[in-house]
Amino acid sequence: MRRLQREHDMVKEENYGALLTEIAKVLQRKYTHMSEISRLTEEMAEELSRDDRVSVQMTLGMRGEEIEKIRECDRNFHVFLDSVPSELKEWLMKVVDGKVSSSEEYGKEGMLVVRLAGSIRNVWEKTMAIDRRMNKRLAGADSFYTDR
Repeated sequence: MRRLQREHDMVKEENYGALLTEIAKVLQRKYTHMSEISRLTEEMAEELSRDDRVSVQMTLGMRGEEIEKIRECDRNFHVFLDSVPSELKEWLMKVVDGKVSSSEEYGKEGMLVVRLAGSIRNVWEKTMAIDRRMNKRLAGADSFYTDR
């Protein structure tokens, strides 16, 4: 029975390995853009503390460009999702939602996807924390994040 399970797992890895590698490439690009948004958000917080409105406007524009690049990555990811078998699609959705923290189910490519998805979530949370502090400082009780 164990041998049969190992053979099944090897078939999964062979069949999905190339696809997961391509998905990992999309997630790597998204992580790169998310990291840049995080950097720009930190920069914007510094600019706001100096009351440098011109720099803030420029940084907002650059951040907007990075957000568009993330949207493109998300579209590409969803194209992949629409083309994979339902079992892999369900697994990928769990990975992206943070419900899979480690998995050997899909081999080293699957582990890479899990790691990248976790890295994206971490940089997102860091960025949101910076944005939350910045927004509350600027808007006070009228902050977007009030009661959130």
